[in-house]
Amino acid sequence: MLRILLWKIGFEWAHLKRILWPRAERKIWYFAFGANLSPQVLAQRRIRVYESFDYVLKDAALRFTLAGFYKGHGYASADIAEGEVVYGKMYLILQRDALRMDYFEGVPFLEVHDKVFGEVNGNEFYYYRGKVRRDGLQPTREYLDYLLTAYREMDIVPQAYIETLAGTEVLDRFLPPDETGDFVSAIECWPEIVHPALVFYEGCCQRLVEFLWNRSVLQWMIR
Repeated sequence: MLRILLWKIGFEWAHLKRILWPRAERKIWYFAFGANLSPQVLAQRRIRVYESFDYVLKDAALRFTLAGFYKGHGYASADIAEGEVVYGKMYLILQRDALRMDYFEGVPFLEVHDKVFGEVNGNEFYYYRGKVRRDGLQPTREYLDYLLTAYREMDIVPQAYIETLAGTEVLDRFLPPDETGDFVSAIECWPEIVHPALVFYEGCCQRLVEFLWNRSVLQWMIR
């Protein structure tokens, strides 16, 4: 719970710095390939895009291997995969917004993603890759539609790839997680009699993070 509290306090502090000290001259390129391809998601998060272009990230593959909030729930990750590619968009955003994006992506304290850096057209860019890969996960219908809507408007994405992605099975039952790992580690070190309580605690932490994710006392002030 302490990690969640620190994450949320840091999140609000990042919002406050964006409001009071935006530093408009300091920008960075960010490669988006998941829900952040959606203008609606960016608008909700108050992320301003100054420039953008379609981009193909090489030697990576879009996989739903980042565990979400429910049993079998997965988000997209750009996993290492030699010879494969991930389609997405490069956004030029404020470094202050990049810091806020870190909190949206659970980098500080929650340790959900790693930030991976590269170079495009002589400029530094970054993207997020899930720290822990879990196979067999499924996206929600809403999340998958964010990707499909964006890809159908991008000339660089092959139609065959879109059709394959559209056939992805989606999560249709939103059950609490039945295993630990994010907030309770090394459950095998605990007596078996307390395992159900630890699984329940893990689920409570997941629900709390989900509840807090897009709620803020300060974000509405960002213009």
